[in-house]
Amino acid sequence: MRPRRLGRGLRDVTLSSFPAAAPAERAARRPESAAPPPSPVIVCVTSGKGGTGKSVLTSNLAVHLAATGVKVMALDADMGLANLHLLLGMRPTRTVLEVIEKGAALHEIAEVGPVGVRLAAGGSGVPEMADLHPERLRRLVAAMEELGERADVVLVDTGAGIGRATTSFLYALDNILVVTTPDLTAMTDAYAVIKNVVHNNRSCRFWLVVNRAASAVEGLEVFGRMDRIARSFLDRSLIYLGHVLEDSRVPASVAARVPILLNQPAAPAAACLRGVGRSLLLEIGARRTAGATRTA
Repeated sequence: MRPRRLGRGLRDVTLSSFPAAAPAERAARRPESAAPPPSPVIVCVTSGKGGTGKSVLTSNLAVHLAATGVKVMALDADMGLANLHLLLGMRPTRTVLEVIEKGAALHEIAEVGPVGVRLAAGGSGVPEMADLHPERLRRLVAAMEELGERADVVLVDTGAGIGRATTSFLYALDNILVVTTPDLTAMTDAYAVIKNVVHNNRSCRFWLVVNRAASAVEGLEVFGRMDRIARSFLDRSLIYLGHVLEDSRVPASVAARVPILLNQPAAPAAACLRGVGRSLLLEIGARRTAGATRTA
């Protein structure tokens, strides 16, 4: 598959950076008696409080990955208050409630959005989605793992904080991307999420993105403070994926219901988002390579 160019600099990491072979190539290599295809890499995007730009980041990362040729699915897990479809300019007719209640497969309810992003929409304003039992939410995790070769990466946009609906995903998944801003309360709440998850999910790894930074230096300073605290009190290191600059074009793109990577690809925030996308792809590639080496 040839990566598509959709705006200045959007195609800056290609499928060659992603170690998984193309579907046809994988099928040709796999004998009939071989094990089933690997599950997609699942990345849980979360934050300590609302308003950090978590969903904006998720929607743009999905666009970036899809534009490079990665098969990406965005799953809106902000139960009852889902808005990822708005940020992608979509009007979905099916939601993940069908997966939870009726046993539908994720690929059956997912709908195609910009640049080929597939969206498994959540339920917005649906009361029965707001307080689902963790066991029912874990059905979604199982459904993601069953996607097989239908997706390379699944980006799960959770709710903010440590409510039951959010922690059901955080405790079950190993790749957690925490979004914070330089605001002290946002950093404090982000650390609270990390602390909570560490005590309940020892195998997870944490990636950090600093949104609405005044500069690259401020982004690094925020990461440094949070990493030092996590090392000192939790014996856990954080991995920095980068920063996104404060940019008035971001709320304008949200109002237009078009991801800024497509609406204003030359904007400073768009350049930062591409940088975060590159870092995420490199991290995913390193994890997959390490996993393949261990199983060889």
